[in-house]
Amino acid sequence: MTLAPEHSRNRHGRYPPIDGFWTWDIKRDLVYGDANLSDYFGLTLDEFSHGASLERCMQSIDQDDRSRVRLAIREAVERKSSFRQIYRVRSEKMGLRKILAVGQCFVDGLGEAALYPGWFVDLTYDAACEEQALREIHNHVGQAKDIVRSIGHHLISYLLDNIEEEVEQRLDRKLRRRRSS
Repeated sequence: MTLAPEHSRNRHGRYPPIDGFWTWDIKRDLVYGDANLSDYFGLTLDEFSHGASLERCMQSIDQDDRSRVRLAIREAVERKSSFRQIYRVRSEKMGLRKILAVGQCFVDGLGEAALYPGWFVDLTYDAACEEQALREIHNHVGQAKDIVRSIGHHLISYLLDNIEEEVEQRLDRKLRRRRSS
């Protein structure tokens, strides 16, 4: 097996810690995966140990994301390139989770797509993390506004006012949701 030429590699990107792995045998249409993949996709570890069909795995992808992911997979195989998609998966054990899936096509001796190993990370966050991030953004935008006003950049100041207002609205919605829960 050789690495297929890649058309759009992010060589300098950093990813959070990996939550699970898979290998898709394209020719036999069997996906093999670890216990975490099993948990996230709602298939048994035995299914992933012996190989589950790609279609069986696709059933765990949220209905709203499924056609987009299906198209991205087809294009990645046709191009023998990398795959990088963010989508939601649902399982009884994990509930609805947002993941980033990344894979790379490997070709056989004839140059045909053969194996597609990959990994995923869980991008689902809890509300407290989002609220803290919004507070930090608000603080930084406020500091940036002070700087641009001091040097007389009125248009940038106006744009930062709009950003600050948007962040405040999002924070307000978060607080209202928390109070109503």
